[in-house]
Amino acid sequence: MLATLATATSNPPAFSVTNLIILIVVAAVVYPLQKKLREAVSRRRKERWAEEDRQAQLEREKQDGPQRPDDTP
Repeated sequence: MLATLATATSNPPAFSVTNLIILIVVAAVVYPLQKKLREAVSRRRKERWAEEDRQAQLEREKQDGPQRPDDTP
């Protein structure tokens, strides 16, 4: 009875070839998707920043009004 209890509660080996193959397949699928997502988010963020900068520049120009040549030092 004790022998069967000991074998029933023993842990399986921590490393197995099957688990390694599963890990490689998951990484091969997830990494390219994650890389593509990061590139898309980065591109959108840069576009948004450029648009915000352009809007801010237009607002500054609107507030400053047109510059006359005789106003400049």
